[in-house]
Amino acid sequence: MKRLRGHPIAQLILLGAGSQVIYLTMVLLYPLTVHGQADRPYDLEKLSRGRPSSAFIYVIGLIALFVAFWAALRIARRNRVPVKLIVAFGLIFGFTLTWLYPITADDLFRYVLRARLRVVYGENPFLVPVSGVPGDPMHLFAGQWGDHLSPYGPIWELIAEGVVWMGLREPVSGALAYKVVVWLAYLACTGLLAWGTRGDSRALLIFAWNPLVLIQGPGNGHNDLVMMALMVLGLVLWERKRSWALAVAAMSLAVLTKLSAALMAPLLMVAILRSQPTWWRRVAILIGAAAIAAGLIVLAYLPFPPLEETLGGILEEMSRSYTYTIAAFARMVLREFIPNDLAMSIPRVIGRVTMLLIYGWALVRVALGRTRLAEAGFLVYFCFLLTNTGYRIWYPLWLVPLAVLHCTPRTRLRTVLISLTSELSILMFYLLWRWVLNGETLPNGLVLPDASWLAMHAITVPWQYGLPLFLPLRLPKRWRD
Repeated sequence: MKRLRGHPIAQLILLGAGSQVIYLTMVLLYPLTVHGQADRPYDLEKLSRGRPSSAFIYVIGLIALFVAFWAALRIARRNRVPVKLIVAFGLIFGFTLTWLYPITADDLFRYVLRARLRVVYGENPFLVPVSGVPGDPMHLFAGQWGDHLSPYGPIWELIAEGVVWMGLREPVSGALAYKVVVWLAYLACTGLLAWGTRGDSRALLIFAWNPLVLIQGPGNGHNDLVMMALMVLGLVLWERKRSWALAVAAMSLAVLTKLSAALMAPLLMVAILRSQPTWWRRVAILIGAAAIAAGLIVLAYLPFPPLEETLGGILEEMSRSYTYTIAAFARMVLREFIPNDLAMSIPRVIGRVTMLLIYGWALVRVALGRTRLAEAGFLVYFCFLLTNTGYRIWYPLWLVPLAVLHCTPRTRLRTVLISLTSELSILMFYLLWRWVLNGETLPNGLVLPDASWLAMHAITVPWQYGLPLFLPLRLPKRWRD
């Protein structure tokens, strides 16, 4: 170990090799090609019943990955590291994880289902839920989301359909195909971030070796990476090339892939308008940007008529979520004292008002040139995670590329922490709740406690949000650096 201290590249290679061993172990524990043959989706806890050691190995491996990730960041902070080395290991990590069964979310199989809905049955996934065709051989993969419409944009649905048109429409083949699409999006995003940061290896590591990005991206196949690649393309085209038309087109495609990108679009537009020297030039660009966005919207939705009903279905789907957030926790506490409808409305209204105020403040800061575009975007998305009513453990993916483009010590630390707390929240979601706090009676007569929905939120929400929100504020400066 003493010999390695003076060789940062060798240290990084060792950390990368160790991480690869862990990722490969995860795949061997939960291979997609084996578990994907079942007639319904499973998760980490269900696949680990009868072999709990697999789950514990997975969790320990996850912790080790974040330790290696943190060590790599420290090495890159102190030394110059080749970008090619970072990208090469990222490529290997991502390809390995394409073979991992999606153990923390079964969205991947619903991509196949919704694409089959249109290709095989001619139905609009924005108007007809997957439960609308109960005779489909994959209908059990819909799970609890069978009555939900597609929450994604038409660009993603068209990509998904392309995979099914190619004949990859079974659980394993379809899932692998979508994972390859997400892996390619991960590589594209890595390349764009390397361009946007002018090859800053310290910043690039935050994305390329981040276990949350890798496991929730190529590992679980979330299409957020496709949206993020288009969003980063728009930001980098503007920051590096000052091409407002191409930037607007890329950002519009990101929004049409997943609506989450819509938070970034107005910030980009304000930054573009601020850079123009005259008011008539700003008006002309605003009209041109509106024409580009409107044209892409119409073209993207043409295959999914009628347009007004399709858009209404997306907005309805986006408003249904209410889980594992500060607002959800507040709602559960309030409904102990007031009617449920009122308890549900109060946190939602407070969260939306808070988000609007912060978003307005960020827009003003960008318009005045006091805040960089990526910095404002990071603030907006972080506040969205704090104030929104719905949360999934892959939502912090949206923060990571913005943290790379706005690479400050506090931003880096906050991104690493929220990646860690989100990914390790599987301990609460799957293992703590179902294996420990489940009310089961043991053979010796001991009765385990039975956790309520409120109790699980009381455990999970402070862990999920508390560390990323408060720890960077309290650490000494030398620790943050």
